[in-house]
Amino acid sequence: MDDAILTAEAAAETRPPADPKRPYTVGTLRYSLFEVFVVSAWVILGGNIFGMLGSLVPTLLPLTLERFGASGALIGLVVGSIPAAMNFVMNPILSTASDRTRTRWGRRIPYLVFATPFVTLFLILIGWITPITGYVHAHFFPGMEIGTLGIALVCVFSVVFQFFNLIVGSIYYYIFADVIPHQFIGRFMAGLNLAGTAGGFLFNFFVMPYIVDYAPAVFTGIGLLYLVCFMLMCFFVKEGEYPPPKAVQRQGLPVAKRLAEWIGIYFRQCYRHWFFTFLFLGTALNNASTVCRGTFNLLFATKELQMTAGQFGKVMAVGAVVSAGVVVLTGYLMDRLHPLRVFVASGVIVIAANVWGYFYVTDYASFFVVGIAISVVYAVQFVSNGPVFIELFPPDKFGQFSSANAMMNSVLLIFANYFGGVAIDRFGYRFIFVWDTIFTVGATAALLFVYVRWKQLGGAEHYTPPPTD
Repeated sequence: MDDAILTAEAAAETRPPADPKRPYTVGTLRYSLFEVFVVSAWVILGGNIFGMLGSLVPTLLPLTLERFGASGALIGLVVGSIPAAMNFVMNPILSTASDRTRTRWGRRIPYLVFATPFVTLFLILIGWITPITGYVHAHFFPGMEIGTLGIALVCVFSVVFQFFNLIVGSIYYYIFADVIPHQFIGRFMAGLNLAGTAGGFLFNFFVMPYIVDYAPAVFTGIGLLYLVCFMLMCFFVKEGEYPPPKAVQRQGLPVAKRLAEWIGIYFRQCYRHWFFTFLFLGTALNNASTVCRGTFNLLFATKELQMTAGQFGKVMAVGAVVSAGVVVLTGYLMDRLHPLRVFVASGVIVIAANVWGYFYVTDYASFFVVGIAISVVYAVQFVSNGPVFIELFPPDKFGQFSSANAMMNSVLLIFANYFGGVAIDRFGYRFIFVWDTIFTVGATAALLFVYVRWKQLGGAEHYTPPPTD
């Protein structure tokens, strides 16, 4: 009873006073409609530039490593496996630490400000890797094979870059829940998605053609652009105030015991309730459902349906354009219907499209229809995914629960990627429809359990997360 009273008092203390000129609130922050637009624009700008890094580094690193004579296994290790392993370890630590951080600048911004200059520095160093390797070889290691030296420098720069980049990547997406009023979160996510689509188009159209021949200039330009825009976002986006975090560890214990206690508390808080476990499982199964299509869809189109790569590209392009319009509508629907309802309903549509596709996709025209339908529904799921977490995760542990969800996703995807390939080898490319259907059925069933429990916990009007402490 005392804990409940203290929680209620803390909530009352952080509730902003009534202000008819600033009616939109999140935590202790209060905005006018114009201020909601301004803060959303800054967050979207920062995310859009950050997204460019996600396209730039994975594109150049394999080419650079291959140029220095690296094997395919080493390329996969440096570009994919090492960042995934680092994320698996770092994400829970960073997410939980940021939830418990209290500074005059907020609980997320200090991490972003600290990591951003290092992200910029090592991004630029990766772009200049070829001339740097030549200089180091000539002045310090003339007897070393230049290919070996180049690979070593790429590995060092890329791992350090990923370390700081993961700090930003683990924290940036939590800003949404802290500074965007939740009644606008659907439209905000739609705007973020549309800005990302436009930014991706501009990047691929105007920058990508020069990424190989002018890597130093491209990486330097985007690195400095990222530094300026992201630091401006950190300056202009203000976080609110948060109640002090509860003490979760006893002082005086040995470091090993405190670490073990922290890990135990983390897993108990995140996985003790079936409500959250099924939510993690539903989103993980949903992500695993796209594995085969993401990897083998082009091969299915060209090998089994005898389509050209150009025809496949047209389907994807039209799907992207149609999805952009649907995303705008989805943003408004989520703010009115609740994102959980939208997310669950989208799963039913995916199942229907895959069943129809398995039996009736036999040529370019039928592939076009199903391809557009599935592209649109995938876009809806992508846009509604984040708002579901914002609405359902405990606000004081949002980063911690997001990292728990990411961990379950990572583990499932490790196995899904391998066994998806095994299934395609065994059953053929058309099995992409069966794979998607099986995993989406599992995801929808898990999310239906979440939906029923969500209704029992108060639903759209009175939902309160289950206690985690």
